[in-house]
Amino acid sequence: MSHWVYEFSGVADSGDYLQIADDEEPGDVVLRERPGGLGIVDGFVCERVDNLMMVARFRWVASGDPSAVRPAVLRAAGILPLARRAARPVPTGSELDAGKSA
Repeated sequence: MSHWVYEFSGVADSGDYLQIADDEEPGDVVLRERPGGLGIVDGFVCERVDNLMMVARFRWVASGDPSAVRPAVLRAAGILPLARRAARPVPTGSELDAGKSA
């Protein structure tokens, strides 16, 4: 199984960070629950994918209530809000290593 590195940038008050993902190729969008904040979601849009190095760079779009974040992120990615299949949830908690900030 391959491991991708997801680079997330532009997160308000959190700085940039990296995450290892056990996925095949990254999707267009990532939605995630923020650590320590129940129901709070960050939404990211994929800006660049390096298939050779297996690195995907995502930029932050919105935070807040999931019902508002999801449509904003999908619009930013050029995907209709009803196309939920393109949104990829990312596990939170101990899987995120804030010490690996970019």
